[in-house]
Amino acid sequence: MTSVARRARLHLIALACYSALAFVVLHALIFTTGTHVAGFDYFNYHWNFWFLRYASQTAGINAYLNDFVFYPALTNYGYHAYAAFWYPLWALLEPFFGTLAAFNVIIFVACTLNGYLLFVWLRSEGVIPSLALIGGIALQTFPIARYWYYNTHINLMNWFWLPLHLLLWRQIVRAVQAQRLLRVVFWSTVQGVALYGLAMSDHQFPIFVAFVLVPYGVLSLWRVRRKVGQLLGLIIAGMLTVGIGVGLLWQFGYLPYALQFRGRLAPGIAAERPGIATRLFNMAETWWQWDTPSLGAFVSLGALIALFGALFVRRLRCKGDGRWFWFWVGIPPFLIALGGTVQVGDLRLPTPYHLLHALTGGMFGMPWRLTPIFVIATAIFAGKVFTPLLAGRQRMQLTVFVCAFLANAWAVRLWETAPLTPVPIAYEFYAKIGAERGEAYDRLVLVEVPTGVATGEVIVGDPRATQLQWYGMAHHKRMINGFISRAPVDHFFYIETGDPMLSWLGGRVPLDAEFVRRQMDERVFGYPIGYFVVHRDLVGRESATLTEILDFFNRDVRHLVCPVWIEGDAVAYRTAAHPDWDDCPQRVPKDGLIDIGALDDVRFIGRGWHYPENIVGITARWTGAEPTARLYLRLVERRAYRVTLMAQAFGQARRLSLSANGMTLGSAEIRPESLAEYTFILPAEALTSEDGYLELMLAYDLEGQDERLRRKLGVLVDWLRFEPLAQARSSE
Repeated sequence: MTSVARRARLHLIALACYSALAFVVLHALIFTTGTHVAGFDYFNYHWNFWFLRYASQTAGINAYLNDFVFYPALTNYGYHAYAAFWYPLWALLEPFFGTLAAFNVIIFVACTLNGYLLFVWLRSEGVIPSLALIGGIALQTFPIARYWYYNTHINLMNWFWLPLHLLLWRQIVRAVQAQRLLRVVFWSTVQGVALYGLAMSDHQFPIFVAFVLVPYGVLSLWRVRRKVGQLLGLIIAGMLTVGIGVGLLWQFGYLPYALQFRGRLAPGIAAERPGIATRLFNMAETWWQWDTPSLGAFVSLGALIALFGALFVRRLRCKGDGRWFWFWVGIPPFLIALGGTVQVGDLRLPTPYHLLHALTGGMFGMPWRLTPIFVIATAIFAGKVFTPLLAGRQRMQLTVFVCAFLANAWAVRLWETAPLTPVPIAYEFYAKIGAERGEAYDRLVLVEVPTGVATGEVIVGDPRATQLQWYGMAHHKRMINGFISRAPVDHFFYIETGDPMLSWLGGRVPLDAEFVRRQMDERVFGYPIGYFVVHRDLVGRESATLTEILDFFNRDVRHLVCPVWIEGDAVAYRTAAHPDWDDCPQRVPKDGLIDIGALDDVRFIGRGWHYPENIVGITARWTGAEPTARLYLRLVERRAYRVTLMAQAFGQARRLSLSANGMTLGSAEIRPESLAEYTFILPAEALTSEDGYLELMLAYDLEGQDERLRRKLGVLVDWLRFEPLAQARSSE
């Protein structure tokens, strides 16, 4: 077998090894494709790729300057983590397999490349295959790398870029030394394109790669310092490489917008940023959380053992193989990754992270993101230290490989997977909204309730509300909720408590009904808002806030919104600014019946009701949240009606009074033994509104209840029926 064939076989074996290990690392995610997703931030990256395609296919939309999230602010996305490097692969796979499967393929490919390309670099540095395999495995299975896989951080999991750029620069160096101009230009162009790809993965990767490529580049220049031609050739090649990368980033990337970015960002305090200082030799129980980054014992102990051997074991000492260069390359990122401060006894010592935090204007917020650089440098250092000991000893190499693999697996708890997030409910009405096409529909805004927004620095409101950006892929509308990596605080922070309408819809301030009504009057037609979607599960099915929202929508702004779709926990209200407002179903009881507690009752519910319940197969609600409970509806015919109420009192007989539009219809004593029918007469004079609008109010006593009870209960109501009076009489 030729040497080329042997190398090819070795690389195929290595690629198969890393692919199999990627399957082990990601098996939980792979086996739940379509039902679960990884982490909290998944919604943003899926939306990113949908929006990049949507913007490319829709005239007048700029992917880097638009108002599709945090509406109505026109936000510069120059610092948004689009992770656009992976977009072509997603665009190829998504039409056939769906976005969930496409993302799992992307994560799998990145996981495999992380191990394999470090293996390739280690082999090029003379590290024997067994140690090179272990070095790649250490990076591929590193706890922080797995954190990125299991949080769908496709922007930050791409550590294969670092060894790839080292390999590309080595090709440039060899071409310069061989005085092959065309090869120099070719490899400089390739690396320039790769720099563009690296930068399009995430804005932070130019920083990451600089920690290894700049020192290695300086080393290359130092080695040829006496050869002026080669020295100038490397400098020119480096400038060409950087120029191509920057040029592509300017012409086809975010660079022009990043340079034009203006606005104050959410403040971050460097000293408070989490690091790895307390988990250098162990893993946190929640290694998948951003605030518990873990180094694990394998890399830390491996670095110490290699350092001890290089210093004190004569056989492992070696000069001229570059090991100490890589040792020192790993020190700065390690010190920065320790965190904002390090506790030594009673002293809190600052780390070099403060300098990096200041140099990036506070935008580099997670010091532990540099730890994979330490892993890469340690793998090179340790590989060079132990290669002389193991070279030519096949059995010892196999033994060391097996022991090291098992030690790493135990140290990083390879068998563990992070908790997965169920895929959001696929509400059909979002697709129906998305199918509304044309200028009159495309300009509409959709407001999700509860409101919530986030950047990479801060979350305002319920974090789950931020994830509602996921549905933007289906409804194609501008929205307020969502995530932008970096945005001026003025674009979003006002919704926390500074906007009566949006802050109240997020459950963060009390309702100022008059002010909110004026805001809705203005914004429904001014934005224009096409839909409000109320997520009862996020607002809180048992919360008074939900009933307050339903009451306000069904009474105060009934002229602006109507509930067009009720699906599961979501209620979609169409607004009067929508072109199809006239087709919106109004609050008219079907067949004269309001089934209290059923899915459809939110069309009519007002204040005073508790959450819906299913009691022995009967859907109903208790009154008692307030001294009165209200219902809002329309009756098509202006005439007298017979109103029948199926009800049961709590604990004891209770007097219930029923009124309509302020007119008392009578009262009845509701018995506690069982549900029973109670009848009232609604005269035509009570229907004072031209459109048949009717406000029913149930008043009841709440006496005789233990004050320790979590809620007060008045009357359980199963349904109400409205029958035209003549029809009611003829049926008797």
